[in-house]
Amino acid sequence: MADSSEVISSMDCSNEEKYDDKKAQVTERLQQREHDRLAHLQKRKDIKEINNATDESVEFFKDHFSVPKTEIINMLKNVPSIEKDQLPIYFDNMSAMLQKLQKFLSDSTMFLPQRELLKSQEIVTQLQSDIHDERDKAIPKKRFAFKSKKKLNKDPGETVKPLAKHKVTVEVNDCNFTDRTSESLVKKESDINGVDVALARLSDCTVHLLGSPSAIHINSLTRCVVICGPVSGSVIMEACSDCTIVLACQQLRIHHTTSTNFYIHVTSKAIIEDCHDVKFAPYELTYPNIDQHYILSCLDKGTNNWNSIDDFNWLASNTPSPNWGIIADAEHKQWVV
Repeated sequence: MADSSEVISSMDCSNEEKYDDKKAQVTERLQQREHDRLAHLQKRKDIKEINNATDESVEFFKDHFSVPKTEIINMLKNVPSIEKDQLPIYFDNMSAMLQKLQKFLSDSTMFLPQRELLKSQEIVTQLQSDIHDERDKAIPKKRFAFKSKKKLNKDPGETVKPLAKHKVTVEVNDCNFTDRTSESLVKKESDINGVDVALARLSDCTVHLLGSPSAIHINSLTRCVVICGPVSGSVIMEACSDCTIVLACQQLRIHHTTSTNFYIHVTSKAIIEDCHDVKFAPYELTYPNIDQHYILSCLDKGTNNWNSIDDFNWLASNTPSPNWGIIADAEHKQWVV
């Protein structure tokens, strides 16, 4: 039979172990609670720093967006005081300034709040519209005139050759693809945002222009596929055949082109001249950053005149032109790059 002192000693050891276990558990809970508290404080600190950085970035954007915006507005007000022979250069400078403003906005989309982004986008769109309207007022475009209306009415289906011929000159610059055959050609936003792009003398090529150029000049393409993001200005196309063109732009001018399909988003009416068997469908293109490129281009997504075409060789308003048509719904394509 165990001595009573040994039993008491054993009970004391057991109680001490239980106490140590409870103490360890309490200590562990206290340490975990302190760890959680510190982690929560650090998270709040990180969020505060991020918010402060965002606020500073937004303020930086506002300050640097306001200066060129105000300068463009003042330039528009001063248009009446500019000499007529200086107006083209004056408007070109305004457009170049607006393109820089568009690029600055596009580069800032990552941190701008949605409300500020939409507000700034509306401002850029309005400035672009104002520049366009003021240019049309100050530098009127030449209109087509006909020597004899009687001759025009003689045969409603008669094709009439315009008095003025449109020639497309492709400028060979740093941003171009020329004289290529059977190649896959790609230019990204870092290459083409806000600059003119030239494509000339290509055959059996696939071209991806994944950005927002200011304009595109296309000449002498055969059996090519051209897929392009939103263009802030005009696309002018000359002497192409058996091609597929996918693009969005403000203005589209097509000359001497045959057997070509267009998938387009154009905010004004497209114009064709000396063309045959050209067909049109709406623009449905998806690739990374296309939404940002739409913002940069200032194209109105809600306005697409893809099926409203002016044929300069067909002047009978009550009879459809035989030179162009609509691609059947079943043949519409959604382009994904």
